[in-house]
Order: sequence, then structure tokens, then C-alpha cells
Amino acid sequence: MNDLRNSSQTPDLSGTLLDGRYLLRQAVGTGTSGTVYAADDTNLQRRVAVKVLHPSLSGDQEFVERFRSEARTVASLNHPHVLAIYDWGVDGSAYLVTEYLGGGSLRSMLSTGRTLSPAQALMLGLNACRALDHAHGQGLVHRDIKPANLLFNQDGRMCIGDFGLARALAEASHTEIFAEGMVGTVRYASPEQARGQMLDGRSDIYALALVLVEAVTGHVPFVADTLLGTLRARDGEAVPVPAALGPLGPIVQKAGAAEPVDRPSAAELGKMLLSAAPQMSRPEPLPLVGPGEVGAAPLPGEATMVAPRVSPPLATPRERPVRPVGPKRRWPAMLLAVLLLTGASVGGAWLWQGMQVDQSVVPSLAGRSIEEAHLRLMDLGWTVEERYERRDGTVEGQVLGTDPSAGAIFDVDQVVSVIVSLGPTRVEIPTGLAGVSLAEATRLLEEVGLVVGAVVETASEEVDFGLVAEVLFLADDLPRGGAVDLIVSTGPAPRVIPDGLVGGTADEAEQVLLSLGFVVERSEVFSESVGVGAVDSLSPAETREVPFGSVVTLAISQGPMPRPVPGVIGLSLDAAEARLQAAGFRVIAVDGPLAGEVIGQNPMADEEAVPTDTIELITR
Repeated sequence: MNDLRNSSQTPDLSGTLLDGRYLLRQAVGTGTSGTVYAADDTNLQRRVAVKVLHPSLSGDQEFVERFRSEARTVASLNHPHVLAIYDWGVDGSAYLVTEYLGGGSLRSMLSTGRTLSPAQALMLGLNACRALDHAHGQGLVHRDIKPANLLFNQDGRMCIGDFGLARALAEASHTEIFAEGMVGTVRYASPEQARGQMLDGRSDIYALALVLVEAVTGHVPFVADTLLGTLRARDGEAVPVPAALGPLGPIVQKAGAAEPVDRPSAAELGKMLLSAAPQMSRPEPLPLVGPGEVGAAPLPGEATMVAPRVSPPLATPRERPVRPVGPKRRWPAMLLAVLLLTGASVGGAWLWQGMQVDQSVVPSLAGRSIEEAHLRLMDLGWTVEERYERRDGTVEGQVLGTDPSAGAIFDVDQVVSVIVSLGPTRVEIPTGLAGVSLAEATRLLEEVGLVVGAVVETASEEVDFGLVAEVLFLADDLPRGGAVDLIVSTGPAPRVIPDGLVGGTADEAEQVLLSLGFVVERSEVFSESVGVGAVDSLSPAETREVPFGSVVTLAISQGPMPRPVPGVIGLSLDAAEARLQAAGFRVIAVDGPLAGEVIGQNPMADEEAVPTDTIELITR
């Protein structure tokens, strides 16, 4: 096997055994900080991923200390969307051991020419927000969110990798091996990162916005011909959002705001993404391409950059415990008792020789780590195998017990099974959640051991107010205790009362309003402006936005209001016409000479008539 010590370059380490334990197989990805290998953990007999960092970094003691400290801190995150860290160490070069994900990275998908639909990108962003919210709550900023660090297992579960690595590189003194002396990928750097300012979680949100745009379009915004040009292009500018993102566009635009104060937190961004889900179809499975690039090589135009320290400082690293080198054999007390009872006689010697079998008491290992269980059992002389099962109330990777069980006296050199949890039992998401009330959906989920997750309200034309409009899930089952996100209807969207109904017929206006979901009522009014039977006005008025199903009242014209006819007998015809017109009457018929005196009128004085009625005058 190869020996990693004394390496000055970055050779192919396939076949190398690190620390006598991790057998490196094939390289599955190369990045600016090192190479990732698929590897075998020869102690635990399982597949892992090992990231071997650039050999030059190992000469920087400050980096090694920061690296160990960061690895220990990230290992404590324990989140389903954060890549699990199993071990770390230095064997010629620093290395990091993580869970092995066989679905490749987002970078490997994009490198094959594949892109994601907006719905797929939404689910990717939602899971990334959950991981970032958990990490930011622990005071950890990733600093290097990019497609190569969004990894998938073969079932499509996304994990964010390289948590803590960018910080360790930034806070160590040995950075000259990187382009322009910087740490953190420029293609996805936030404006404040480019300016060398203090960073918080909102820098990760900006990078995620760029990644989501690239995931859908295949292109990163703001990438110029030079690194400096890339940084200058995004300084003071929000992330441009292509139309291809659809309903994701406004959300990504907020996440990609130029100033950190204008960006949402990871939790807020997750809720915004969730609220957009009803506007999209259910996402298809991701186009996974296999392990490919667990940590992809830099793309053309990529570089890395140093960001300033983020407080508070993390814990001081502790040295890894020294492992026992070989098994210890114990003579059980019962054999000693038999020997004492039989004495040092020939018969006693025969009995001793016949019963001389190494045995040990199986220790209690429930709740311990798999590694600790392996070391303890091998220390007592047993061969160890792993047996996996699901059990409610446990977490994945937790040791549940052994076979034989704790307390049993068992021959050494035999096989002891370590029973390891695969996590809680999985239960199917019940059907029939859509269309029921939130309370009923909660009851149905609790019946099978699930809970309601995030609840987002949205308007729906098909689902009544207060009922579940959509259930968000990528798989048909979840671990017991898992959360199911629900979209709850607020009923149909508000309606705008259309313009142009005044002056039209009442029947036509009513048909238009009914087609929009309004309830129509009628009233009658006198009107000087519209004819009899036409719509004089609406309440609420035209162009107003009102809730669906609102009552709209049509005021139907009865024509002008009747009024008293003034008396004009005894007046000249000219004077009579002037008085009638002043009262609003315009139609006047004259029987007699036009220059005569009015001697009669119909209607008579003070009788009511409408302005359109004809007033008859008799003259002589």
C-alpha cells in the first residue's frame, strides 16, 4: 500500500491505508482544498468518504488545530441534511471521514448538462434552508455554499458538505497554495464576502440564491471574464432572476439582495419557498448521476477567497484517544473456582485442561457509538458484525444492543452481533389528507405516528377555506415522528369588481358579476345620467378588490326623480318656457300663437312629472 507520509504534492492515493484503518479506493472528486475518495473503514466494515486535504496544509500547525476543532464542532450538528462526520486525523496529510453518499452532487448533475425544474429547485432550497437554519443556530456559517457541496444519497436525500472547512482554511496562516491567497469560492461569494467584511448566515443565503439560479438555468449570475470582474459585478447589485425560475423568482431575488440586512434568514427563506409550492406541480425525482464528483474540481473562472473570522471562536480541539492494540483475554471466575475445588491433583489438571476455554461477559453497549462498540468487543476478543433494524424512539446509527445480550458469558473468538438502529420505523403518509380540515389532518397523521410540519396558507379556487389544499412530500413514507408540511386553503383569491358596468343593462352586469363568483343584489334609484333600466352605480364600486363571494349591489336607474311642475298660466310663452326649463323640463308642446299669453297647462301647476315628460301649454 502507498505511504501518505512525506508527500509534497497531491498524488493519486488509491490503495493507501490511512492510520491503519481507512483503505482509499477510487478518487470521486477533486477540489481546491483536496481530493475525496470512496474508502472502506476496515474496522467497522463499511463504506465511507475520505477527504484528503492538500499535503502542504499539514505543515501549518494552526490549520491542523483549527481543522480538528471545526471537524469536532460540525460532527455535533447531527442534522439529516448536514453531511455526517465520523472521524478526522493526520497521516501525512490531514483527512476527514464522512458518510458516503452515492448520488453525487448538484455539480455532477449540472456538469452533465442536466438542470432542475423550479419545483425540484424549490425542494433543494427548502432542505438546504433547514440545514443552514440548524447550523446558523449553532453559530456556524458555511462560507462556501456551492453545487459541489450539495450532495445526495441514492434516495435523493440532500446533505450539505464541507461545513467548517472554509473557516479552518480562512483562520489558518497557510493559504498560499490557493489562487490569489483566498478561501471560499468566488463564483458564489456574497458582496460582503468580496469586500472582506464580517460574515453571518445571510452570506450563505446569498450563495444559495446563486446556486438556485444555476440549478434551473445552468448559469451563475454575475460571472465575468476575470475574478475581479466577477466580484465587481455583484457589488451593490441584487441577483438577477431569469423568468425560467417562475414563482421562485421573487423569493430568490430577496435571498440575493445586495445588502445582508435585506435578505431573509434561513428559516424565513424556507417559509417563503414553502409558500410558493402550491403554484408548482409536484417535483419529479432528481436526475442523480452517481458518486461522480463528491467535491467537484473548480470550474473555469473559479477561485477561492478568505473571509474574516466569525465570532464566537469554537472549542479547543482535544486529542483523539489512543486505541488498544490487541484483544485482552480474561479467565472467568467460575473456572478458577472449579480448579480450587478439584485441587492440584491429576484429576484437577485434567479437568482444567478440558475446560480451558476463553470467555468474557458481554458488556452493555446500548446507546454507545458504533465505533466504541466495535473497539470494546474486539478488545474482549470477539469478531464483530453489524445487524441493522428499525426501532421507534431511536436515531440512525445508535447502538441498540448486542447478540448475545449484555451480561451473557460468551466464548471469545466467536461472532458478537452489534444491533444498530436504522432510525425509527417508517410509516406511510396517509392518503386522504387533501380536502380535510387542519384538525382532521393532524388527527390522521398522529394516528400513524407522524406530525404536522410547516403550515402555509394560500388561496385556492378548488378547495374551501380552512381545508388542506396540498400535502408536500417527496417520498410516500417517513420515519415515525416525521413532519409533513401542509398547504391550507384560504378559499378563492379576492376578486376585482370589473370596470365598464355602469351604463350597461342590469342583466348584462349581473351575468358578468355572477361569473366572477359574486352574489348580486339589485336596488332602484332615480338617475339623471343613465336611462331607465341601466346600471347607475355599483356597491362596492368598480375596480375595488373584495373577497370572493362578496355581495355586489346594482343600482338600477328608474330615470330622473319626479318633481312639481311650476305654474306658468298668465305668463308669456317665452317666460313660461324659461320657468319650465329652469325646473328641468325640456319638452314643451304649444297649442296657440307663439307670441300669445299662456291660458292653460298640462300637467297643472304643482302636479308631479319627470323631466322627460311633455308639458303642454295653451296660448291665445
